Amino acid sequence: MNTDSLRDFIKDLFTLRTVWIDKGQGKWAVKKRLHPLLRATFCTLGLVLCAVVYAGLHTPHNLEAEAKPVVTASLPEPETLKVKPAHAEEQQSIIIPLATRKTKTEIKLPSELAPDTDRIITAPIVTERETPKPSPVPAPALSAKEKGKYNIKVNKAEYTLTLYKGDEVVKTYPIAVGRNTGDKQRVGDNRTPTGDFKIVSIENASKWTHDFRDGKGKIAGAYGPWFLRLDAKGWKGIGIHGTHDPDSRGTNATEGCIRLSNDDIDELKQYAYRNMPVEIREN
Repeated sequence: MNTDSLRDFIKDLFTLRTVWIDKGQGKWAVKKRLHPLLRATFCTLGLVLCAVVYAGLHTPHNLEAEAKPVVTASLPEPETLKVKPAHAEEQQSIIIPLATRKTKTEIKLPSELAPDTDRIITAPIVTERETPKPSPVPAPALSAKEKGKYNIKVNKAEYTLTLYKGDEVVKTYPIAVGRNTGDKQRVGDNRTPTGDFKIVSIENASKWTHDFRDGKGKIAGAYGPWFLRLDAKGWKGIGIHGTHDPDSRGTNATEGCIRLSNDDIDELKQYAYRNMPVEIREN
């Protein structure tokens, strides 16, 4: 084959051919198709590629990995103890405390008739029940006239808030007060003011947050469920409220407010009313 013939053959090989296809009923369609030899070559290459991929996925290495069994560890059932037989002269019953329980289980050892036999002894499951915390006793529904008989006295030195009905003590609550002692002198001095005040509002604080500037960011529930705001000689933000940290009661821990546990503020709130007298003293 000379050069011209080869060039003509290659040109003919990569030239799209116009093919008329009879669609029936006198209808014809025009299609562009590659040379039959070129189409056959592409089909052959596709089959070879599929065969190579299939062979690569099923090499002995992959088959070995697929056939390799998965080893699983079988853990013993909880509460099951395996006890070795004791010598005849040893005591026939012992008390073995279970690691995961605070109760004791008595386990009988094998008898002398079969000293070489191990026994599987399953200890009975014993769960501990937590003693429910007593809920605060709600105060009876009080009329405005009846509430007007109640007042509050705070002793900063003893960390106590006492609810009075007239001169009669109703209940005394443990509290936390300002981090610094003495009467409040300026904004931000972390002191609880002293004097005779009154409650100006009772506010729902359950969704309030506060940043104590200790690196922990804003703390949800920092004021507990209620905030009894005081008219503290012009000092803003002073009140009686709950806390996220009830263990701080009995200490100087606040920025100036009076802090109760959430259960205690829930109970105190039932007696509180606007203009309720609040007396705060150093001792």
